[in-house]
Amino acid sequence: MTAAGLPRVSFLTAAHPRRTDFLHETAESVAALRSRLLPHGVGIEWCLVVDGPGADGATLDKAGPDRVLSLPIAQGVSAARNHALAVSTGEWVFPLDADDVLDVDGFEEVVATPYPDGTAWVATNRRWLDDLSRTPRWIDQPRRWRRYQLEEEWVSPFPFHPNNIMVRRSVALATFGWPGLGVNEDVGFCLNVAAAGPGLTLPAVTVLYRRWPGQTIVRTGYHDAKVHAFATIEAAVNARRERAGLPPISAPRPSPH
Repeated sequence: MTAAGLPRVSFLTAAHPRRTDFLHETAESVAALRSRLLPHGVGIEWCLVVDGPGADGATLDKAGPDRVLSLPIAQGVSAARNHALAVSTGEWVFPLDADDVLDVDGFEEVVATPYPDGTAWVATNRRWLDDLSRTPRWIDQPRRWRRYQLEEEWVSPFPFHPNNIMVRRSVALATFGWPGLGVNEDVGFCLNVAAAGPGLTLPAVTVLYRRWPGQTIVRTGYHDAKVHAFATIEAAVNARRERAGLPPISAPRPSPH
């Protein structure tokens, strides 16, 4: 993608008000990427939405997001991201968790990659922050995806980490952002935006992902919740496909993680 084709990327961060201990590291990576992309003519915007009251104001001020919104009541990750999406101004948006770190070299590589006209989304890799090893759902080779292909080839594990995706803001808004699911809302988001236009998967690493004991995927009952989420996503996708005159798809059997 040329710099002229990507004037600004908005990073969307949904933060729990009492889980901002690592926000300064996220902020440092955003600042580093901002400096790195400036010579490419690419702007960076960081939109932070705090999901409910109780956050430490000094921590938020020190992080220095371009836009910050504190919700009066907790509404969940999907809602917080959608509020961030609404106030963002970039041509592209990228979800960034409040404890993760951007990989500056990898993101610079993504910006320098030429995209076919009409590309609606670009998915990339992430590594674990502690040892820089590969996370599951690794992308080995660049690949183009036609419209609807991602849902028609839906597998579990997903072909890429579903929270590691850059999407045209107009597409993300038109599909109403992240669905209101407690788990796997990012899978629903990816399938919806991939039904709106073609996309790319690239092997570049753009995020360093922090492990912590309370992550959703290690909680008791997560797999059962994932089964219900997949069923809900399948029903919604098939209703949309029926209206478009397309045959139904079937959700895969959910993988453990």
